[in-house]
Amino acid sequence: MKQPSFSLFPTLALSGLLVMGLNSVRADEMKFADLQKKLMVDKTPVTPEGGVVTSYAPALKKAMPAIVTIFASKKITQTRNTQQEELFRRMFPDVPENFFEEQGRGAERKEEGLGSGTIISPDGYILTNNHVVGDADEIKVSLNSDRKEYKAELIGADPQTDVALIKIDAKDLPSITIGDSSTLQVGDIAMAVGNPLGLKQTATLGIISAVGRSDLNIVENGYENFIQTDAAINRGNSGGALVDANGRLIGIPTAIQSGLSGGNIGIGFAIPSNMALNIVERLLDGGGVVKRGFLGVFLREIDPNMAKALGREDSNGVLVAEVGDKTPAEAAGMKPGDLIIGYNGKPVESMQQLRLDISNTAPGTDAEFQVVRRGEETKLKVKLGDLDDNELAATSTSKSPGVAKEEDLIEGVIVADLDEETRTSLQLDETVQGIVVKSVKDNVPAAEAGLRPGMVITQVDQTDVNTAAEAHAIVEKFEADVLLLQVYAAGRRDILAVPLK
Repeated sequence: MKQPSFSLFPTLALSGLLVMGLNSVRADEMKFADLQKKLMVDKTPVTPEGGVVTSYAPALKKAMPAIVTIFASKKITQTRNTQQEELFRRMFPDVPENFFEEQGRGAERKEEGLGSGTIISPDGYILTNNHVVGDADEIKVSLNSDRKEYKAELIGADPQTDVALIKIDAKDLPSITIGDSSTLQVGDIAMAVGNPLGLKQTATLGIISAVGRSDLNIVENGYENFIQTDAAINRGNSGGALVDANGRLIGIPTAIQSGLSGGNIGIGFAIPSNMALNIVERLLDGGGVVKRGFLGVFLREIDPNMAKALGREDSNGVLVAEVGDKTPAEAAGMKPGDLIIGYNGKPVESMQQLRLDISNTAPGTDAEFQVVRRGEETKLKVKLGDLDDNELAATSTSKSPGVAKEEDLIEGVIVADLDEETRTSLQLDETVQGIVVKSVKDNVPAAEAGLRPGMVITQVDQTDVNTAAEAHAIVEKFEADVLLLQVYAAGRRDILAVPLK
Protein backbone atom coordinates (compact mmCIF):
# COMPACT_ATOMS: atom_id res chain seq x y z
CA MET A 1 0.00 0.00 0.00
CA LYS A 2 1.32 3.42 -0.90
CA GLN A 3 2.50 5.42 2.09
CA PRO A 4 0.57 8.64 2.79
CA SER A 5 2.28 11.90 1.96
CA PHE A 6 2.81 14.37 4.78
CA SER A 7 3.81 17.99 4.29
CA LEU A 8 5.68 20.07 6.83
CA PHE A 9 5.46 23.80 6.24
CA PRO A 10 6.87 26.22 5.19
CA THR A 11 8.83 25.52 2.01
CA LEU A 12 12.14 26.20 3.75
CA ALA A 13 13.03 22.59 4.63
CA LEU A 14 15.45 22.94 7.50
CA SER A 15 17.64 20.24 9.00
CA GLY A 16 16.73 18.15 12.06
CA LEU A 17 19.81 19.19 14.01
CA LEU A 18 19.38 21.20 17.18
CA VAL A 19 20.89 24.59 16.45
CA MET A 20 21.57 26.90 19.34
CA GLY A 21 23.21 29.72 17.48
CA LEU A 22 21.49 32.86 16.24
CA ASN A 23 21.96 35.02 19.33
CA SER A 24 20.64 32.38 21.75
CA VAL A 25 19.57 33.75 25.10
CA ARG A 26 21.73 32.41 27.94
CA ALA A 27 20.06 29.89 30.24
CA ASP A 28 20.61 32.07 33.32
CA GLU A 29 18.71 34.98 31.77
CA MET A 30 15.31 33.31 31.81
CA LYS A 31 13.81 30.25 33.45
CA PHE A 32 10.40 28.78 32.75
CA ALA A 33 9.14 29.82 36.19
CA ASP A 34 9.76 33.46 35.18
CA LEU A 35 7.91 33.04 31.89
CA GLN A 36 5.09 31.12 33.58
CA LYS A 37 4.15 34.19 35.62
CA LYS A 38 3.44 36.02 32.34
CA LEU A 39 1.40 33.31 30.63
CA MET A 40 -2.37 33.44 30.46
CA VAL A 41 -3.65 29.91 31.08
CA ASP A 42 -7.28 28.78 31.17
CA LYS A 43 -7.89 25.05 31.61
CA THR A 44 -11.65 25.08 32.10
CA PRO A 45 -13.32 22.72 29.60
CA VAL A 46 -15.40 24.05 26.75
CA THR A 47 -19.04 23.44 27.65
CA PRO A 48 -21.87 23.34 25.11
CA GLU A 49 -24.27 26.24 25.53
CA GLY A 50 -27.87 26.49 24.48
CA GLY A 51 -28.92 28.20 21.29
CA VAL A 52 -27.40 28.31 17.82
CA VAL A 53 -23.87 29.68 17.43
CA THR A 54 -23.93 32.15 14.56
CA SER A 55 -20.41 33.54 14.86
CA TYR A 56 -16.98 32.67 16.28
CA ALA A 57 -15.82 36.26 15.89
CA PRO A 58 -15.59 36.83 19.68
CA ALA A 59 -13.21 33.86 20.06
CA LEU A 60 -11.09 34.90 17.08
CA LYS A 61 -10.85 38.50 18.30
CA LYS A 62 -9.09 37.12 21.37
CA ALA A 63 -6.67 34.90 19.45
CA MET A 64 -5.83 36.63 16.17
CA PRO A 65 -3.87 39.63 17.56
CA ALA A 66 -1.36 37.12 19.01
CA ILE A 67 -0.64 35.46 15.65
CA VAL A 68 2.49 36.70 13.85
CA THR A 69 4.15 36.14 10.51
CA ILE A 70 7.64 34.63 10.59
CA PHE A 71 10.22 35.07 7.83
CA ALA A 72 13.18 32.69 8.11
CA SER A 73 16.17 32.61 5.81
CA LYS A 74 19.31 30.54 5.43
CA LYS A 75 22.32 30.94 3.17
CA ILE A 76 23.17 27.84 1.15
CA THR A 77 26.51 27.35 -0.59
CA GLN A 78 25.75 26.11 -4.09
CA THR A 79 27.27 22.81 -5.15
CA ARG A 80 28.67 22.21 -8.61
CA ASN A 81 26.91 19.83 -11.00
CA THR A 82 29.77 17.78 -12.49
CA GLN A 83 27.50 16.07 -15.05
CA GLN A 84 26.37 19.40 -16.47
CA GLU A 85 29.98 20.63 -16.48
CA GLU A 86 31.11 17.58 -18.46
CA LEU A 87 28.34 18.05 -21.01
CA PHE A 88 29.24 21.73 -21.34
CA ARG A 89 32.92 20.88 -21.91
CA ARG A 90 32.00 18.45 -24.70
CA MET A 91 29.95 21.15 -26.42
CA PHE A 92 32.57 23.85 -25.85
CA PRO A 93 35.99 22.18 -25.67
CA ASP A 94 37.84 25.53 -25.54
CA VAL A 95 36.47 26.40 -22.08
CA PRO A 96 39.42 27.07 -19.69
CA GLU A 97 40.17 24.34 -17.16
CA ASN A 98 39.42 26.56 -14.17
CA PHE A 99 36.29 28.14 -15.67
CA PHE A 100 33.78 26.34 -13.43
CA GLU A 101 35.94 26.76 -10.33
CA GLU A 102 36.06 30.51 -10.88
CA GLN A 103 32.35 30.75 -11.64
CA GLY A 104 31.34 28.71 -8.59
CA ARG A 105 33.76 30.23 -6.08
CA GLY A 106 31.86 31.55 -3.09
CA ALA A 107 28.51 31.21 -4.85
CA GLU A 108 25.66 31.25 -2.40
CA ARG A 109 21.91 31.36 -2.60
CA LYS A 110 19.37 32.21 0.05
CA GLU A 111 16.51 29.92 0.99
CA GLU A 112 13.55 31.74 2.45
CA GLY A 113 10.52 30.38 4.24
CA LEU A 114 7.25 31.80 5.48
CA GLY A 115 5.53 30.55 8.59
CA SER A 116 3.46 31.60 11.56
CA GLY A 117 3.98 32.00 15.28
CA THR A 118 1.94 32.61 18.40
CA ILE A 119 2.82 35.18 21.06
CA ILE A 120 2.54 33.52 24.48
CA SER A 121 3.82 36.36 26.70
CA PRO A 122 3.53 40.17 26.55
CA ASP A 123 7.33 40.58 26.51
CA GLY A 124 7.80 38.82 23.19
CA TYR A 125 8.13 35.05 23.61
CA ILE A 126 6.72 33.35 20.52
CA LEU A 127 5.87 29.69 20.03
CA THR A 128 6.40 28.14 16.59
CA ASN A 129 7.70 25.03 14.80
CA ASN A 130 11.30 23.87 14.66
CA HIS A 131 10.98 23.31 10.92
CA VAL A 132 10.08 26.99 10.54
CA VAL A 133 13.08 28.48 12.38
CA GLY A 134 15.32 25.72 13.74
CA ASP A 135 18.16 26.02 11.23
CA ALA A 136 17.71 29.58 10.02
CA ASP A 137 20.48 32.18 9.86
CA GLU A 138 18.04 35.03 10.23
CA ILE A 139 14.52 35.23 11.69
CA LYS A 140 12.21 38.21 11.32
CA VAL A 141 8.73 38.64 12.77
CA SER A 142 5.89 40.83 11.56
CA LEU A 143 3.07 41.65 13.99
CA ASN A 144 -0.57 42.04 13.08
CA SER A 145 -0.83 45.23 15.15
CA ASP A 146 1.74 47.21 13.20
CA ARG A 147 3.85 47.07 10.06
CA LYS A 148 7.14 47.04 11.91
CA GLU A 149 9.45 44.09 11.38
CA TYR A 150 11.31 42.68 14.40
CA LYS A 151 14.48 40.65 14.43
CA ALA A 152 13.95 37.48 16.49
CA GLU A 153 16.32 35.45 18.64
CA LEU A 154 16.19 31.67 18.73
CA ILE A 155 15.81 30.66 22.37
CA GLY A 156 15.71 26.94 21.67
CA ALA A 157 14.39 24.33 19.27
CA ASP A 158 13.54 20.66 19.67
CA PRO A 159 13.56 18.75 16.36
CA GLN A 160 12.10 15.60 17.93
CA THR A 161 8.80 17.32 18.72
CA ASP A 162 9.09 20.11 16.11
CA VAL A 163 8.65 22.81 18.77
CA ALA A 164 10.68 26.04 18.83
CA LEU A 165 10.71 29.17 20.97
CA ILE A 166 11.84 32.56 19.68
CA LYS A 167 11.79 36.06 21.19
CA ILE A 168 11.51 39.60 19.92
CA ASP A 169 12.46 42.77 21.79
CA ALA A 170 9.05 44.27 22.45
CA LYS A 171 6.68 44.92 25.34
CA ASP A 172 2.95 44.97 26.04
CA LEU A 173 2.21 42.58 23.20
CA PRO A 174 -1.15 40.84 22.80
CA SER A 175 -0.62 37.25 23.98
CA ILE A 176 -2.85 34.24 23.59
CA THR A 177 -4.60 32.39 26.42
CA ILE A 178 -3.38 28.79 26.63
CA GLY A 179 -5.96 26.03 27.02
CA ASP A 180 -5.71 22.47 28.30
CA SER A 181 -5.30 20.12 25.33
CA SER A 182 -5.81 17.04 27.53
CA THR A 183 -9.54 17.85 27.78
CA LEU A 184 -10.14 17.83 24.00
CA GLN A 185 -12.79 15.53 22.61
CA VAL A 186 -13.50 14.38 19.09
CA GLY A 187 -16.15 16.75 17.75
CA ASP A 188 -14.96 19.86 19.60
CA ILE A 189 -14.79 22.99 17.46
CA ALA A 190 -11.26 23.88 16.29
CA MET A 191 -10.06 26.91 14.34
CA ALA A 192 -6.66 27.25 12.64
CA VAL A 193 -5.23 30.78 12.58
CA GLY A 194 -2.12 31.73 10.64
CA ASN A 195 -0.73 33.03 7.38
CA PRO A 196 -1.38 30.36 4.73
CA LEU A 197 0.16 31.09 1.35
CA GLY A 198 1.11 34.55 2.56
CA LEU A 199 -2.47 35.51 3.33
CA LYS A 200 -2.08 37.15 6.73
CA GLN A 201 -4.57 36.62 9.55
CA THR A 202 -6.54 33.81 7.99
CA ALA A 203 -8.89 31.71 10.11
CA THR A 204 -10.41 28.35 9.12
CA LEU A 205 -13.03 26.29 10.94
CA GLY A 206 -13.31 22.57 11.63
CA ILE A 207 -13.51 20.05 14.44
CA ILE A 208 -11.16 17.84 16.39
CA SER A 209 -11.08 14.73 14.21
CA ALA A 210 -8.89 12.62 16.53
CA VAL A 211 -6.42 12.96 19.38
CA GLY A 212 -3.25 11.08 20.25
CA ARG A 213 -2.21 10.38 16.65
CA SER A 214 1.23 8.73 16.50
CA ASP A 215 3.31 6.45 14.24
CA LEU A 216 2.84 8.95 11.40
CA ASN A 217 6.59 9.57 10.91
CA ILE A 218 5.93 13.26 10.39
CA VAL A 219 8.95 13.98 12.58
CA GLU A 220 11.71 11.47 11.87
CA ASN A 221 12.63 9.52 15.05
CA GLY A 222 10.43 11.98 16.89
CA TYR A 223 7.84 11.97 19.65
CA GLU A 224 4.37 12.18 18.16
CA ASN A 225 1.08 12.85 19.92
CA PHE A 226 -0.80 14.88 17.34
CA ILE A 227 -4.25 16.41 17.34
CA GLN A 228 -5.97 15.69 14.01
CA THR A 229 -8.31 18.32 12.62
CA ASP A 230 -10.18 19.10 9.42
CA ALA A 231 -9.75 22.84 9.88
CA ALA A 232 -7.93 23.84 6.70
CA ILE A 233 -4.14 24.03 7.13
CA ASN A 234 -1.92 25.09 4.24
CA ARG A 235 1.60 26.34 3.57
CA GLY A 236 2.39 29.16 5.96
CA ASN A 237 0.10 27.88 8.74
CA SER A 238 2.95 26.05 10.46
CA GLY A 239 3.71 27.44 13.91
CA GLY A 240 0.43 29.32 14.13
CA ALA A 241 -2.45 28.51 16.43
CA LEU A 242 -5.15 25.91 16.64
CA VAL A 243 -7.73 27.44 18.98
CA ASP A 244 -10.93 26.26 20.63
CA ALA A 245 -14.37 27.85 20.62
CA ASN A 246 -13.23 30.23 23.37
CA GLY A 247 -10.17 31.41 21.42
CA ARG A 248 -7.67 29.52 23.60
CA LEU A 249 -4.53 27.91 22.20
CA ILE A 250 -4.95 24.12 22.05
CA GLY A 251 -2.35 23.21 19.43
CA ILE A 252 0.33 24.27 16.94
CA PRO A 253 -0.52 23.39 13.30
CA THR A 254 2.43 21.42 11.95
CA ALA A 255 1.65 19.20 8.97
CA ILE A 256 -1.03 17.87 6.66
CA GLN A 257 -1.65 14.68 4.78
CA SER A 258 -1.77 16.14 1.32
CA GLY A 259 -1.82 13.42 -1.33
CA LEU A 260 -0.58 14.39 -4.79
CA SER A 261 -1.85 17.96 -4.75
CA GLY A 262 0.29 19.13 -1.82
CA GLY A 263 -2.73 21.08 -0.61
CA ASN A 264 -5.27 20.62 2.14
CA ILE A 265 -7.59 17.60 1.92
CA GLY A 266 -9.08 17.89 5.40
CA ILE A 267 -6.46 15.96 7.36
CA GLY A 268 -4.19 18.23 9.37
CA PHE A 269 -2.07 17.69 12.46
CA ALA A 270 -1.19 19.94 15.37
CA ILE A 271 1.10 19.59 18.39
CA PRO A 272 -1.04 19.69 21.59
CA SER A 273 -0.60 22.87 23.63
CA ASN A 274 0.26 20.91 26.79
CA MET A 275 3.08 19.12 24.98
CA ALA A 276 4.37 22.36 23.46
CA LEU A 277 4.38 24.14 26.82
CA ASN A 278 6.24 21.19 28.37
CA ILE A 279 8.94 21.58 25.71
CA VAL A 280 9.10 25.35 26.31
CA GLU A 281 9.69 24.70 30.01
CA ARG A 282 12.48 22.22 29.30
CA LEU A 283 14.10 24.48 26.69
CA LEU A 284 14.23 27.39 29.12
CA ASP A 285 15.30 25.38 32.15
CA GLY A 286 17.69 23.18 30.17
CA GLY A 287 19.69 25.95 28.53
CA GLY A 288 17.96 25.60 25.17
CA VAL A 289 18.29 21.80 25.07
CA VAL A 290 15.60 19.22 25.88
CA LYS A 291 16.90 16.45 28.15
CA ARG A 292 14.98 13.18 27.96
CA GLY A 293 14.74 10.20 30.27
CA PHE A 294 16.34 6.90 29.21
CA LEU A 295 15.23 3.41 30.29
CA GLY A 296 17.29 1.09 28.11
CA VAL A 297 14.93 -1.57 26.76
CA PHE A 298 13.44 -2.77 23.49
CA LEU A 299 9.66 -3.04 23.68
CA ARG A 300 6.90 -4.67 21.68
CA GLU A 301 3.12 -4.54 21.68
CA ILE A 302 1.27 -7.67 22.78
CA ASP A 303 -1.33 -9.49 20.69
CA PRO A 304 -4.04 -11.88 21.93
CA ASN A 305 -1.68 -14.89 21.79
CA MET A 306 0.93 -12.99 23.77
CA ALA A 307 -1.67 -11.91 26.29
CA LYS A 308 -2.84 -15.51 26.67
CA ALA A 309 0.71 -16.70 27.26
CA LEU A 310 1.11 -14.10 29.96
CA GLY A 311 -2.17 -15.04 31.60
CA ARG A 312 -3.81 -11.72 30.77
CA GLU A 313 -7.42 -11.20 29.80
CA ASP A 314 -6.63 -8.12 27.70
CA SER A 315 -3.82 -6.77 25.53
CA ASN A 316 -3.02 -3.74 27.67
CA GLY A 317 0.61 -2.99 28.46
CA VAL A 318 3.84 -3.43 26.52
CA LEU A 319 6.31 -6.28 26.69
CA VAL A 320 10.03 -5.95 27.41
CA ALA A 321 11.74 -7.86 24.59
CA GLU A 322 15.32 -6.98 25.57
CA VAL A 323 17.07 -5.22 28.42
CA GLY A 324 20.27 -3.37 27.58
CA ASP A 325 23.51 -4.09 29.39
CA LYS A 326 24.50 -1.48 31.98
CA THR A 327 21.27 0.46 31.55
CA PRO A 328 18.91 1.93 34.17
CA ALA A 329 16.44 -0.90 33.45
CA GLU A 330 19.04 -3.59 34.14
CA ALA A 331 20.22 -1.84 37.31
CA ALA A 332 16.64 -1.82 38.60
CA GLY A 333 16.13 -5.52 37.90
CA MET A 334 13.86 -5.30 34.86
CA LYS A 335 13.83 -8.56 32.87
CA PRO A 336 12.96 -9.65 29.32
CA GLY A 337 9.39 -10.89 29.39
CA ASP A 338 8.26 -8.31 31.93
CA LEU A 339 4.93 -6.77 30.96
CA ILE A 340 4.85 -3.05 31.78
CA ILE A 341 1.27 -2.07 32.64
CA GLY A 342 1.84 1.18 34.52
CA TYR A 343 4.22 4.14 34.62
CA ASN A 344 4.19 6.59 37.53
CA GLY A 345 0.62 5.65 38.38
CA LYS A 346 -0.63 5.98 34.79
CA PRO A 347 -1.83 2.95 32.78
CA VAL A 348 0.40 1.99 29.84
CA GLU A 349 -1.62 1.57 26.67
CA SER A 350 0.99 1.51 23.90
CA MET A 351 4.71 1.64 23.15
CA GLN A 352 4.40 5.12 21.68
CA GLN A 353 2.63 6.42 24.76
CA LEU A 354 5.20 4.90 27.16
CA ARG A 355 8.08 6.20 25.02
CA LEU A 356 6.55 9.68 25.08
CA ASP A 357 5.95 9.57 28.85
CA ILE A 358 9.55 8.50 29.55
CA SER A 359 10.87 11.18 27.19
CA ASN A 360 8.85 13.76 29.13
CA THR A 361 10.55 12.71 32.38
CA ALA A 362 13.81 14.40 33.36
CA PRO A 363 16.98 12.27 33.58
CA GLY A 364 17.77 11.30 37.16
CA THR A 365 14.11 10.97 38.10
CA ASP A 366 13.08 7.93 40.17
CA ALA A 367 10.29 6.52 38.02
CA GLU A 368 7.92 3.77 39.14
CA PHE A 369 7.03 0.97 36.73
CA GLN A 370 4.22 -1.46 37.43
CA VAL A 371 5.13 -4.78 35.80
CA VAL A 372 3.72 -8.29 35.56
CA ARG A 373 6.31 -11.06 35.85
CA ARG A 374 5.20 -14.68 35.61
CA GLY A 375 1.66 -13.64 36.47
CA GLU A 376 2.60 -11.64 39.55
CA GLU A 377 2.32 -7.85 39.66
CA THR A 378 5.22 -5.94 41.16
CA LYS A 379 6.62 -2.42 41.18
CA LEU A 380 10.11 -1.42 40.11
CA LYS A 381 11.83 1.87 40.91
CA VAL A 382 14.10 2.97 38.07
CA LYS A 383 16.39 5.99 38.14
CA LEU A 384 16.14 7.14 34.53
CA GLY A 385 19.32 7.92 32.64
CA ASP A 386 19.97 10.61 30.03
CA LEU A 387 18.96 9.60 26.51
CA ASP A 388 21.73 11.70 24.99
CA ASP A 389 24.40 9.88 27.02
CA ASN A 390 23.31 6.30 26.44
CA GLU A 391 23.18 3.70 23.73
CA LEU A 392 21.37 0.43 24.14
CA ALA A 393 23.84 -2.45 24.53
CA ALA A 394 23.02 -6.07 23.98
CA THR A 395 22.66 -8.24 27.04
CA SER A 396 25.14 -11.04 27.60
CA THR A 397 24.89 -14.46 29.19
CA SER A 398 27.49 -17.08 29.95
CA LYS A 399 28.08 -19.91 27.52
CA SER A 400 27.71 -23.52 28.55
CA PRO A 401 28.04 -26.75 26.54
CA GLY A 402 25.10 -28.97 25.71
CA VAL A 403 23.92 -31.70 23.40
CA ALA A 404 21.45 -30.94 20.66
CA LYS A 405 18.34 -33.05 20.28
CA GLU A 406 17.08 -33.65 16.77
CA GLU A 407 13.38 -34.07 17.52
CA ASP A 408 11.01 -31.13 17.33
CA LEU A 409 11.33 -28.61 20.12
CA ILE A 410 7.72 -27.66 19.37
CA GLU A 411 5.61 -28.63 16.37
CA GLY A 412 7.64 -28.28 13.17
CA VAL A 413 10.69 -26.67 14.80
CA ILE A 414 14.17 -28.23 14.92
CA VAL A 415 16.88 -26.52 17.01
CA ALA A 416 20.57 -27.11 17.64
CA ASP A 417 23.37 -25.87 19.84
CA LEU A 418 25.38 -22.88 18.68
CA ASP A 419 28.79 -24.11 17.55
CA GLU A 420 31.61 -21.89 16.31
CA GLU A 421 30.90 -22.64 12.65
CA THR A 422 27.25 -21.62 13.02
CA ARG A 423 28.21 -18.56 15.05
CA THR A 424 30.62 -17.48 12.33
CA SER A 425 28.13 -18.07 9.50
CA LEU A 426 25.48 -16.04 11.34
CA GLN A 427 28.04 -13.35 12.28
CA LEU A 428 27.21 -13.61 15.98
CA ASP A 429 29.52 -12.25 18.62
CA GLU A 430 30.05 -13.82 22.03
CA THR A 431 27.37 -11.70 23.67
CA VAL A 432 24.67 -13.72 21.88
CA GLN A 433 24.01 -17.01 23.65
CA GLY A 434 21.25 -19.49 22.92
CA ILE A 435 20.26 -22.16 20.41
CA VAL A 436 19.87 -21.86 16.67
CA VAL A 437 16.67 -22.64 14.76
CA LYS A 438 17.65 -25.17 12.08
CA SER A 439 14.28 -25.52 10.39
CA VAL A 440 10.64 -24.46 10.67
CA LYS A 441 7.88 -26.20 8.71
CA ASP A 442 5.46 -24.09 6.73
CA ASN A 443 2.05 -23.31 8.21
CA VAL A 444 2.83 -24.50 11.75
CA PRO A 445 1.96 -22.11 14.61
CA ALA A 446 5.63 -21.23 15.17
CA ALA A 447 5.99 -20.09 11.53
CA GLU A 448 2.82 -18.02 11.79
CA ALA A 449 4.20 -16.41 14.97
CA GLY A 450 7.31 -15.30 13.05
CA LEU A 451 9.92 -17.96 13.90
CA ARG A 452 12.39 -18.49 11.06
CA PRO A 453 15.45 -20.68 10.40
CA GLY A 454 18.65 -18.91 11.41
CA MET A 455 17.09 -17.17 14.38
CA VAL A 456 18.72 -17.71 17.74
CA ILE A 457 16.37 -18.61 20.60
CA THR A 458 17.81 -17.00 23.74
CA GLN A 459 14.91 -17.68 26.13
CA VAL A 460 12.16 -20.27 26.41
CA ASP A 461 9.27 -19.43 28.74
CA GLN A 462 11.23 -16.40 30.01
CA THR A 463 14.19 -18.61 30.99
CA ASP A 464 17.67 -18.25 29.45
CA VAL A 465 18.76 -21.26 27.40
CA ASN A 466 22.28 -22.09 26.26
CA THR A 467 21.72 -25.61 24.90
CA ALA A 468 19.03 -27.45 23.00
CA ALA A 469 18.79 -29.89 25.90
CA GLU A 470 17.86 -27.07 28.28
CA ALA A 471 15.18 -25.86 25.86
CA HIS A 472 13.66 -29.32 25.49
CA ALA A 473 13.58 -29.76 29.26
CA ILE A 474 11.63 -26.53 29.69
CA VAL A 475 9.14 -27.42 26.93
CA GLU A 476 8.58 -30.91 28.35
CA LYS A 477 7.40 -29.39 31.65
CA PHE A 478 5.41 -26.59 30.00
CA GLU A 479 1.64 -26.97 30.46
CA ALA A 480 0.14 -23.68 29.26
CA ASP A 481 -1.39 -22.98 25.83
CA VAL A 482 1.04 -20.35 24.51
CA LEU A 483 4.84 -20.49 24.76
CA LEU A 484 7.00 -17.36 24.84
CA LEU A 485 10.29 -17.46 22.92
CA GLN A 486 12.86 -14.68 23.02
CA VAL A 487 14.74 -14.66 19.72
CA TYR A 488 17.74 -12.82 18.27
CA ALA A 489 17.96 -11.92 14.59
CA ALA A 490 19.51 -9.12 12.52
CA GLY A 491 21.06 -7.49 15.58
CA ARG A 492 17.80 -7.24 17.54
CA ARG A 493 15.93 -9.29 20.11
CA ASP A 494 12.22 -9.92 20.04
CA ILE A 495 9.65 -12.05 21.84
CA LEU A 496 7.31 -14.40 19.96
CA ALA A 497 4.15 -15.98 21.34
CA VAL A 498 3.65 -19.49 19.87
CA PRO A 499 0.29 -21.25 20.42
CA LEU A 500 0.77 -24.92 21.36
CA LYS A 501 -2.86 -26.01 21.63
